Amino acid sequence: MMTKKSILLVDDDQRLRELLKDYLKEKNFHVFTSEDFEEAREILGYFIFDLIILDRMMPTGDGINLIRHIKKASKTPIIMLTAMSENNDKIEGLKIGTDDYLSKPFEPEELFLRINNLLKLYDNINQAELLFSFGNFIYNTKINSLKLNNKEIYLTEGENNLLVKLINNRNNTLSREELAEKEFDESELRKVDVGITRLRQKIEKSPKQPQYIKTIRGKGYMLICKEI
Repeated sequence: MMTKKSILLVDDDQRLRELLKDYLKEKNFHVFTSEDFEEAREILGYFIFDLIILDRMMPTGDGINLIRHIKKASKTPIIMLTAMSENNDKIEGLKIGTDDYLSKPFEPEELFLRINNLLKLYDNINQAELLFSFGNFIYNTKINSLKLNNKEIYLTEGENNLLVKLINNRNNTLSREELAEKEFDESELRKVDVGITRLRQKIEKSPKQPQYIKTIRGKGYMLICKEI
């Protein structure tokens, strides 16, 4: 049996959210919904999705910032919903990595077809498989997978995003501000420290004396790893 794909739908319009959720569930998708960007960020810290649909503009903020947040360390495809007059917004979204956009109002069937096309495209993309190792751990960037002796190690979306940033800057120090999503938000800096602690608990033999995720006093963190 084919595994159901999971979708996160972010839109402040409750009627549209419920309509699309019911429609996509009938099309055999797992659907999570969020009414604002902050709630969506929290959900992304706990779950990994196959595709994300989000409204460009909502009362709680600008969808562009959430797209940047997602695309920093994830290959998750994104469909942006826009008002018909927001041509500049469409262009801006595409520039930062939005995979497709759909102008409101639209037919649910059109969204369904775009979702299917995008998921097929991502499934068929023949990306180079990059593997990185630290100790007996192997991280596969093609599928965002961490394994220890061929056994899958579960990572939340937030943990995975943090690890990818460290891998992309391996053997170099990254400050807490560089690892955070909001540079000047103290709560985000604390989240970085919590995330590092959780990663160490999963990766390090002795989390208090880490071999791989090093604390560089007064500067930040460094992952010791190599490409294989």
